[in-house]
Amino acid sequence: MQTITVSRNDEIYEAFADVAQAADGTLVCTYRESMGHSSRPFSRIIVRRSFDRGLTWGPRQVVVGRSEEETAQGLGRLNCSRIAACRDGTLLLIVDLLLKDTFEEYLEPGTCMNLLLRSHDNGATWEGPEETGMTEGIVPSIKELSNGDLIVGLTEQWPGQQGTEDFVEVQTCYLSADRGQTWEGPFKVPNPEGAPCTGGPWRLNEGDFAEMDDGTLVLYMREDGEGLSGWKSFSGDGGRTWSVPVRTHMMRCLGRPSVGRLRSGEVAITYRVACGLATSLGLYVETAAEALRGSPARAGASADPEQSEGDTEARFAFLDNDRALSADSGYSGWVQLPDGTLYVVNYITDDAPRAHIRGYVVGREDWYLFPEGTIRANHPLSNNPHYYDKAQQMALEQQRWVDERDWSRRVPTQK
Repeated sequence: MQTITVSRNDEIYEAFADVAQAADGTLVCTYRESMGHSSRPFSRIIVRRSFDRGLTWGPRQVVVGRSEEETAQGLGRLNCSRIAACRDGTLLLIVDLLLKDTFEEYLEPGTCMNLLLRSHDNGATWEGPEETGMTEGIVPSIKELSNGDLIVGLTEQWPGQQGTEDFVEVQTCYLSADRGQTWEGPFKVPNPEGAPCTGGPWRLNEGDFAEMDDGTLVLYMREDGEGLSGWKSFSGDGGRTWSVPVRTHMMRCLGRPSVGRLRSGEVAITYRVACGLATSLGLYVETAAEALRGSPARAGASADPEQSEGDTEARFAFLDNDRALSADSGYSGWVQLPDGTLYVVNYITDDAPRAHIRGYVVGREDWYLFPEGTIRANHPLSNNPHYYDKAQQMALEQQRWVDERDWSRRVPTQK
């Protein structure tokens, strides 16, 4: 794995990174500048572009900003930008503009605006921002679905029975059938069954989407009530209704999942893994069949019939760990390059005075020594004495599948 500095200015706090791949192959990274984790005293949404697959990065472009004076005048603070590439070549950048000042105020209606910007020239210039009318949710995600609809995920925050002490978070989504001119929603995700083991409320938030080949949407979410794992919910009607969430194998998912599908059809997710006082960047990958496990339409169905019922078709790897005393990292984005490697962007403090943006070139061999397209188990048990020979045969068969693929055919929500 190769590590690259995307942006570092020790006088500025650079955070909450995301990346998209433009139609001409340009990588476009967005992040926020401020002076700390919160968007104070100023906030600027930045875009940088790379023309060599992320090895070097061009100058910063401020696409929208709020000065200290503008924030003091009540014009808001920019929070968390996301970027997506559409099939027609348009790049979409969405960011939440926070309008309140205290946390108590954020539990009231009308806490923010969600602003949309567009680029038609691979990120060189930007139009907007446009107000979307979405004012009840923060930390957006955005995807284009196979039918051309846009889907946005947002997190609502509301007071609990004891006000801020037990505040609740609700995952919602909005849909647009006219390229973001108008929006329907919110469509809310229900809570999981039962109560969290901590005794507090469920707090599903910061979700992101993958669309499967049959049109099912899978929404992967952070959850802060228990804080033990990520969760996922399913929609069979394009995002208007959502199933009761089921637990994923994404351990300690306490930072914005960045979700998409690989060219092989597998689902890849980078997210913040928070354990104790540590914040790390994790990579979780599961097969399409595993992604749908737990879906109401597949109740009781196993994923790969050749695997035992207990086998999970998923792998996990740590990509980075923030060693700083002021550890703050793990909001990330990624794309898959034409050669199949992943390019991941992440914000991290680590050995710098303030948070900066770091890039990673991640090959499949960095997290799994098996050809793309499936995740299998070949346990070295006593009743499998020739497991090594079997593993070689499994790899050969899977590589034949890879060699026969036409990678120009994209899967839904491929990044």
